[in-house]
Amino acid sequence: MGHFSSKTCVTKQCLKNQSNNNSCICMVPNCDDNSTHYEEIFTEWAIPEGDQCRVWTLKNNITDQCEPEVFSNSTSSCSQWVYDTSLFSATTVTEFDLTCGKAWLRPLAGSIYMTGMSVGAFVVGNLADRFGRKKGILVSVLLLGTSGVISAVSPSYYMFLLMRFFTGAGGNGLHIVTFILTVEFIGSKWRTFCGIMIYISFALGEAMTGVLAVFIRDWRWLQVAVTAPAFLLISYTWLMPESVRWLVLQGRYYEAKKIIERAARVNNVEVLIHLLDVHNVEFHPVDGTLSVPRSNIGFVNETRQEAKIKKTVIDLLRTPLMKMRSLSMFFYWVVCTLVYYGLSYNSSSLGGNIFVNFIATMLVEIPSYIFTFLVLDRLGRKGSLAFLFLLSGVACFISGFIYEGNYWLMVLLSLLGKFGISAAFAVVNIFSTEIFPTECRSVGVGACSMCACIGGIIAPFIASLADIYKPFPLLIFGVLSLVSGCLTVFLPETAGCELPQTLQESEAFGSDQSIWYFRCCSSRKKTSTLEADVADVNT
Repeated sequence: MGHFSSKTCVTKQCLKNQSNNNSCICMVPNCDDNSTHYEEIFTEWAIPEGDQCRVWTLKNNITDQCEPEVFSNSTSSCSQWVYDTSLFSATTVTEFDLTCGKAWLRPLAGSIYMTGMSVGAFVVGNLADRFGRKKGILVSVLLLGTSGVISAVSPSYYMFLLMRFFTGAGGNGLHIVTFILTVEFIGSKWRTFCGIMIYISFALGEAMTGVLAVFIRDWRWLQVAVTAPAFLLISYTWLMPESVRWLVLQGRYYEAKKIIERAARVNNVEVLIHLLDVHNVEFHPVDGTLSVPRSNIGFVNETRQEAKIKKTVIDLLRTPLMKMRSLSMFFYWVVCTLVYYGLSYNSSSLGGNIFVNFIATMLVEIPSYIFTFLVLDRLGRKGSLAFLFLLSGVACFISGFIYEGNYWLMVLLSLLGKFGISAAFAVVNIFSTEIFPTECRSVGVGACSMCACIGGIIAPFIASLADIYKPFPLLIFGVLSLVSGCLTVFLPETAGCELPQTLQESEAFGSDQSIWYFRCCSSRKKTSTLEADVADVNT
């Protein structure tokens, strides 16, 4: 697994000062044999101090002695390494020798995984829109389980990277389609609650990976333990109903009616017969999201004509205010993903017990989501986002200057940073859907998602900078979060406001607010019942 296999190869001297895992040191041909352990006394004179990639050469090609005097003052490159297996019996580093000249391949596994997530979001999302949510979940499960198991038996690191790509595609596809299906089944009253709280299960799943790693110290078996259970979700094909909204959108009214009737029986409620009568309802979608009464068919046709004009990202950048807001949102998504995954990767570099660090880093997301739900409407989107970015930035920045011996303070600040960025990520998800107007909302959020992949791809490489200078990743995360927090003053508050429908409305939206205004309380003209419903569903 990416979080546990990419460990730093260090010299014996470094090992004396810190507890590392899967550390390595050059194999000395005339000193090492099959019974050699990682810690051997001859490494003090056979290997240059501070250079784990070279060994001192032998005088006169002596091959049967291992005394200090037989080594010369010149060095040669290592061809084999001896690994410390006291913590992990096997990782991708030990099996594929990802050290020295091949060390750059270690963070590549995380970047390839994030690239797969980006592709999976696009491909599986489109499959789910075309063939249904259940089929989207089935494809994701098969992709995740199959590629995960195959990666566990990969004979080469490049085969492993390829399977990581498909694992990321399946995992993110499963996450997105499940989220969509959940939201489509939940009423508007509980949509915000479920939209945020569903991430608690995500955090629990991440923490469970750390728990499994405590008992499974071989990366191949750990990979199987994490990905193989995905096959159990195939049972959802029979246990889970299809999305009623999607069925109605496809004109499959009879199937939608049966699901609603079954749900009513389970919940012991009665559905008025005329609401299920397809002859009294015109099931044409407005922006592909809402079914409306026949009496409003004029409004539907008008909206449909407007929707024929497809908007692109370029349209979001044509006007001054929307350009600034769109670029700000793109930047926020990059920073959120970079800091979120970067802190996860960096948890193994904090010192102490890496299992405890990793599990705590994942579990701290749970209170962050609860906190987000409690303050999001009270502080507003703008105030919440500014506070959380600044909290994460200050925590990460300060932790970068903490003395290495002060382990607990460093871990505490790192967890506080993860708390802030996890909550900020949840707010950014909601804020983005409200900043962009209805006619460009899908395009805008889709562009944000693509920008997020940039942060995810470079996160493993930023985290690997700890090999050069340990506080470096935390300082980068801190600065980026602080800059993001300061930029929020240029965004309008959207909580409690009627959201814009067009780009023209977006340009005027927030004109009555000061840049220091963090809660929108202005009253606005109410829309008709139908228009309000359309705006609610589109939002």
